[in-house]
Amino acid sequence: MSEFFGSIYCWLEDFFGIELAEYLWGESSPEQLNNMFIGIGLTMLVISLIVAVCYYYIINHPRLNNWWGWLIFLGINAVINFVVGWQWVLKDYYARSMVKKDAATQKMVDLPIYSDDILAFGVTNMLDAIIAFTIFSYIIKWWSTNCSRAPF
Repeated sequence: MSEFFGSIYCWLEDFFGIELAEYLWGESSPEQLNNMFIGIGLTMLVISLIVAVCYYYIINHPRLNNWWGWLIFLGINAVINFVVGWQWVLKDYYARSMVKKDAATQKMVDLPIYSDDILAFGVTNMLDAIIAFTIFSYIIKWWSTNCSRAPF
């Protein structure tokens, strides 16, 4: 499971930075030894599934049975998952957990991870959520009474 979530995020690790990817794997800081991709990835999947279920089964309005109605919910899902991914990692940044022990001085120094990298990770989480929402849409749309033909 950890390999799956790590690999879907590491498709874009050059975008958000190798240092941040290693930190999220739990490999670069003694302050953070867990694979954070699992928690972030599961959260992204659950949010995407909940938004898809809301669109197809709870809201389920005939006026939304077209591409733009589906696109509204895709956008809602994207924004929510961007904020979740960005804030999840930003919390550690502000807590100063992104550190390593300097080999020469044996003191803790900051990892070369910057706020732009964390913002880029939020975008990566958003892109993965768009793919997940699209997949969930094609899986669950068939049983919707009003929106079964959206997005296509």
